[in-house]
Amino acid sequence: MSKAKKTTIQDLADYANVSIGTVDRVIHKRGKVSPTKQKKVEEAIKHLNFNPNLLARTLALGQQFNIYSLLPKASNSNSYWNLPKQGVEEGVMNYRDYGIACHPFEYDLLDESSFIENADAIIQKNPDGVILAPLFEKESINFIQKLEAKNIPYVFIDGIIPNQKNLSYIGPDLNGSGHLAGKLMSTILDSSDDVLVLNFVKGLENSHINTIEKGFREFFGTSQATRTGKINTLTIPSIKEEDITRELTKYYIKNPGTKGVFVTNSRAHIIAKYHAMYELSIKVIGFDMLQANIHEMKNGNIDYLISQRPISQGNMAVKALFEYFVHKKSPIKIQHTPLDIIIKENIDYYVSFNETNDGDKIDKE
Repeated sequence: MSKAKKTTIQDLADYANVSIGTVDRVIHKRGKVSPTKQKKVEEAIKHLNFNPNLLARTLALGQQFNIYSLLPKASNSNSYWNLPKQGVEEGVMNYRDYGIACHPFEYDLLDESSFIENADAIIQKNPDGVILAPLFEKESINFIQKLEAKNIPYVFIDGIIPNQKNLSYIGPDLNGSGHLAGKLMSTILDSSDDVLVLNFVKGLENSHINTIEKGFREFFGTSQATRTGKINTLTIPSIKEEDITRELTKYYIKNPGTKGVFVTNSRAHIIAKYHAMYELSIKVIGFDMLQANIHEMKNGNIDYLISQRPISQGNMAVKALFEYFVHKKSPIKIQHTPLDIIIKENIDYYVSFNETNDGDKIDKE
């Protein structure tokens, strides 16, 4: 007679139509869970005759899956890169009872050598899987060639290098996000206004940022044939205030007709504060709901923010590797995260929603 299949946390989550993380919080009595979801999970435990202690003991004897992440280093507490890191940590929390562990490595976005050093360190660890933000393209290709030589699966988040053997890409449609920014910019400027595409990055040719800018320019090239205003690009390979002030001042002196700025990463708050300091009436569009960006939007210094759901990116990357390790299931090759358009009038809703649903966001993915 065959042995009955043990009920797993995944079975409970499927039955209750909630995330594994929600089931975990109910079983271990930690974290916030809504009364409705609490009841659903308890009903699933009873209906499926689930024994969490037995499962825990069984899993304790099983295999450990060591994931290594290689993401940019957060420059401060307000950095965008705290968010995908938070998502990875939440994902590991969801699946830790299945032997999933993650070891974070970080690189400096202004220093390619730091990427190489940390990538080599990860290779030496012989990981079971890797989560990678491949923002230095040349160095990333060298790294993934080494991963592929060892048959180590890897997942891209935030940026993608085409035509690689990544298990999955989880993140925005980079070209599409630039196109969206262009469309938004066209609604708040006249066709004769000059626009600045502002990059705070080192080595634009070695970055996914150029894909975003390409999408922005393509919008104006295909949809704004009668446009007479110029679209210029300024790349500042620094986030130091004195460097930014110097470069922006030089630019605006030479280009007084600039009426809009598209910041191709999450640092829109930097130029927003510059504009406010010098009382410049210039429209600003950027990415992501960092606290500094939220503050500047509420002050009227940022017009649009495009949210790329960075927490979900990290969370979903762990889930993709979990499915691959435990269920032997290959994830969808390209998983584009939705792009949310944030304005001053709806930003409090998004902030409140994210705070209220913290930890349960995976249920909606």
